[in-house]
Amino acid sequence: MSTENNAIANDTAKAASAEKPRLILTHGEKGGVGKTTVARVLADYLNARKLSYRAFDAEGNTGQLLRFHKNETSSVDVGDSTGIAPVLDYVMEGGHRIALVDLGARSGEDLRTWLYKGGALEEAGSGGLGITVVYVLGGAVDSVGHLKECFQQLGRDVNYVIIRNFGVAQKFEIYDNSSIRKDVLAAGAREIALPPLDGAVYQSVDRSSLAFSTYAESAGTHGGFTEKRYCRTWLRECFAALDPVADLLK
Repeated sequence: MSTENNAIANDTAKAASAEKPRLILTHGEKGGVGKTTVARVLADYLNARKLSYRAFDAEGNTGQLLRFHKNETSSVDVGDSTGIAPVLDYVMEGGHRIALVDLGARSGEDLRTWLYKGGALEEAGSGGLGITVVYVLGGAVDSVGHLKECFQQLGRDVNYVIIRNFGVAQKFEIYDNSSIRKDVLAAGAREIALPPLDGAVYQSVDRSSLAFSTYAESAGTHGGFTEKRYCRTWLRECFAALDPVADLLK
C-alpha cells in the first residue's frame, strides 16, 4: 500500500473512532478516593470541549454528581441488570453519544456482568462502542487490590485511564511498585495526575452546590474573588492533565 493510501486509511480509522459512542465509567475501590470529584471534573471538561453527553449517578437520587450537574444527570441502578438499560439505550441509540457513569462505592462489583448482559462488551469487541474506565487511585493497598479485580473482570476489553488524585493522597508507592501497574500499562492504560484543590475552596464550592466551572465564573455571593480564581486555575490544570487522554473521552 502506498504512503498516500496509508494516510487515507489512517484518517478513515481516526474518523470512525471519533464517530463511535463512548461509555465513560469513573471507578475506584471505595468511598473517599475522589471518584465523584473526578466525575464532576470530567463533566466540566466535556462541557468545555463542547462534547454532548449524558451523565448517570449510580448513588441514586442523593448522588453528588446529580447534585452538582443536575441538568445533565439522571440516577441509575447499576446493581440491577435491567436498571442499567437507560445508560446503554442512551449511548447506543443515537450515533456518536457519550455517557458518563459515576459508579458508587460498591456499585462496580458486578461491572462485567451488566456490561456483558447489556451487550456493551460485545459492541466494544466489534468496534461499535468505546468503553473507558477512569480508575481513581487511593494511596492504600486496597486500591491496588481493587484495580487488580477490575482488570481481571474486564481485561483488554476496555480502555483504562488511571488517575493519581493528589487531592486525596500524596503518595502512590504501593501502586507504583505493583505488578498490576505493569499489567494495565501493558494493556495500553494511560496514567495522569490531578492536582489538589485548596480545602477551603473545595468546601465553598460544596456549599454552593454548583459545578466547579460554574462556581469559578459565578457572580454574586458564591465565594470571593480569590476563591473563584483558585478554582479556575485548578480546573485549568485538571483540563491540561486530561488533554493527553482526550481521545478516550470522546
